[in-house]
Amino acid sequence: MKFPLPSLSRLLFSCCVLFLFLSCNQQQASIKIGLSINLSGRGGEAGEDIRDGALLAVEEINSSGGVNGRPLELLIRDDQNSDEGIKNADESLINEGVVAIIGHSYSSNTLKAHPYVISRNTLLITAFTATSQLSGQDDLFFRTSVDCAIYGKKMAVLLQKKDIHSIVFLMDMTNAAFVQDYASSVKKYFAGSASDVQFESREQADWAQIMDGLLSSPSDAIILLTEATMTGVALQKLKAAGYTGNCIASIWAQTPGLMRHAGNSAEGVSLVTYIDPDNTIPAYRTFSQEMKKKFHKNATARSTRSYEIVMILADALRRCTHINSSELKKALLAGDYDTLMGHLQFDRYGDVIRPVYEVVVRGKQFRNNGEL
Repeated sequence: MKFPLPSLSRLLFSCCVLFLFLSCNQQQASIKIGLSINLSGRGGEAGEDIRDGALLAVEEINSSGGVNGRPLELLIRDDQNSDEGIKNADESLINEGVVAIIGHSYSSNTLKAHPYVISRNTLLITAFTATSQLSGQDDLFFRTSVDCAIYGKKMAVLLQKKDIHSIVFLMDMTNAAFVQDYASSVKKYFAGSASDVQFESREQADWAQIMDGLLSSPSDAIILLTEATMTGVALQKLKAAGYTGNCIASIWAQTPGLMRHAGNSAEGVSLVTYIDPDNTIPAYRTFSQEMKKKFHKNATARSTRSYEIVMILADALRRCTHINSSELKKALLAGDYDTLMGHLQFDRYGDVIRPVYEVVVRGKQFRNNGEL
């Protein structure tokens, strides 16, 4: 028995239906991005803020139509702040097909992740890594955080402004890639004398030895390259020892935890940071309200940065002709971004261009003391 061939009109109709089905299916397929941060290792509480800010951004993007009609899917992995954890987290995300990984929480961890992620043709972008070892490279690495070279210049400006001629660094070698780079950059632009005291916060800190090192010779300022907990303890011990010089911290300590651990000892402390605590941008106020509503916590410097970076990625993805790492790189470089934290853009290497401030603790609150 012979069956008649379908008519041309029926064939065309079938093709159109198939095309529309495939197109709709493609539009509904999610665009995957990864978040690879420390959630369970030392300092994991900070990772929770990073996670929550990113989740809020993805929720808002999807409620507004996603990325050109496609939902944005955030895959979260705990890098456990360990070498094995970093490798496992990033490998898992890449195997899931993410176009980009946001990570990691520490400069040292990002340095470890960078070769592997880039070699797998996946874009690596961070809001938390300052080491200049990754600066000026034409690769698939981007950052919304300023690097240590800029921090060094701005810290030198602040030291000159305060008429400081001698400094001592307190350096937590847990994040060696950050603190060593930071101190070297400051010394490059600072004309006065500089020394350092190093310790490892993963081990039991010998505060008697640390204080002896910090106070063994007079200095105009102590620069605390330590996270919030250690910064708070150091400030209390310096105050108890009668130290009357300047205390200056880094962005690493710009969290509410500083006030909890330092108490009144934090009063008058300066920080060099690109995060404006007196932010009055309407989008930031809305973000702060939503963080309180959905997560029952205040916005922090970390949650704000992760929200911002997801929003930037979504903006760039909307301008991609195809969703892949090379197209995403082009889109990020071509963008000019007005975010909830202010204006920024990337240079041709993917390093951020944005203002840096002196922030001062007044009345147990961070206050902007002007751009450096």
